[in-house]
Amino acid sequence: MSSERRYRFGPLEQRALVGPLRPGQVVILAIGAAVGLGALYGVRSFAGLAIGVGAICTATAAIFVPLEGRTAEEWAPVAIGWALRRRRAKVGYRSTSVTAGTRIGAEGEPIYEPSLPPALADLELLSIPYGREEVGVMRDRRAGTYTAVLAVRAGAFGLRDAAEQERKLDAWGSVLASCGRDGSPVRRLQWIERTLPAQGDELAAHLQAERDRTVPIDSTLVRSYIELIESAAPASTEHEVLIAIQIDQRRGAKELRRLGGGEEAACELLLREAEGFAERLSLAELTVFGVLRPRQYAEVIRDAFDPFGRQGRARAAVGEPGREGVDPALMGPLADEATWSTYRTDSAVHATYWISGWPRTDVGPTFLMPLLMQTSALRTVSVTIEPIPYSVAMRRAEAARTAEVAEEMQRERQGFLTTAQVRRRQQAAAGREEELADGHALLRWVGMVAVSERSEDALERSTTNVEHAGAQARLEMQRLYGEQDAAFASTLPLCRGLR
Repeated sequence: MSSERRYRFGPLEQRALVGPLRPGQVVILAIGAAVGLGALYGVRSFAGLAIGVGAICTATAAIFVPLEGRTAEEWAPVAIGWALRRRRAKVGYRSTSVTAGTRIGAEGEPIYEPSLPPALADLELLSIPYGREEVGVMRDRRAGTYTAVLAVRAGAFGLRDAAEQERKLDAWGSVLASCGRDGSPVRRLQWIERTLPAQGDELAAHLQAERDRTVPIDSTLVRSYIELIESAAPASTEHEVLIAIQIDQRRGAKELRRLGGGEEAACELLLREAEGFAERLSLAELTVFGVLRPRQYAEVIRDAFDPFGRQGRARAAVGEPGREGVDPALMGPLADEATWSTYRTDSAVHATYWISGWPRTDVGPTFLMPLLMQTSALRTVSVTIEPIPYSVAMRRAEAARTAEVAEEMQRERQGFLTTAQVRRRQQAAAGREEELADGHALLRWVGMVAVSERSEDALERSTTNVEHAGAQARLEMQRLYGEQDAAFASTLPLCRGLR
């Protein structure tokens, strides 16, 4: 009987300038040293020595002593950005769609003025013909990217045996590797697994279709069942899985020129890539329902900002197919307000976490189950992935391996010991090179978790629940203080969150 395959995540890579020091750490240490030396030469007394030692100790503490998972050097840009944003917008964002009024189009449809918060101000949701229908493509004017979203279903992955889980993960790895080929226009991918308040309409429809017609609708039995459905709907949740695919005009410049260039060519290229990606997902035994239509794409974003208004919007569209989903002009929140630790939009208060550390020990295929399946809170788990082209990835892997060997030789000459952390980094560099040689893709990714509740008191209870689930999954999660609005935008199907 074969043992279950184990998986290992490498350490978090950070760009270093001098040895293990980041550029910001080098600057602060240099400032501390300059202040210390200036005090020693300027004040030739014990006071000067005290000032110099204090400056160096302060600089050292600022770059090495963590507070809530970050050092003072890492907190500085966050605090400065927070202060500048609060000065510019003290009352938060307010949608202009409300006061702009409604116009009637040529076919009698209502037309609203689009309005989005600052974090999403450069976005435009396009309606692109695709066969007999239209699909939604999100255009980012500033970044020059185009994004489409697929609705998928993974099935009961946690209930399958180990061999079946491993086979599915291998197939998913092949899908990712196909996006890392040289010349691929795919810039990023993103998978989202989130829970939303259940609408309850499915249960009501089932009752209406399957109930015994001989039992009167006003009977005690039927009334009690209806009351049960109504009471269960606010407390129950639905799971939704989305995969976003994004292309970059710069990465796909050659293919775009062949297609004629411009927005139309970019959307054609995106949909072609999405179609091939959907086929590969189907081969990996994921059920693909198709590319989201414009109103469906807008609904996904609107439900994130206003999850507890979802039930009312669904009921308003009953019997009117044209009103299903959300008008793209109204996909944003009507109002928002970001505080240091939360982000409030319409009916909900959100708290967003960064997955700063993945399991440091070998884990099985279902290590995320506590977070994905064992939490009762409304939450969104988002992972944005950037495939690195194979040629670039191989050059980086070889350079990293060479740098590790050179650093090891330098440590041996100077008599320093090789710590466990350094050995883990060396193993990761060697393993990365071998994986690339075996045909796997080099990926850069970021994981985010957003928790939503009706009030701040309920939010704190739910965040505690999610933090415990993350700890069971062996994840290190940091609440992104001072960046809650931008962090929440990274959990939307927009392939954001990476520099």
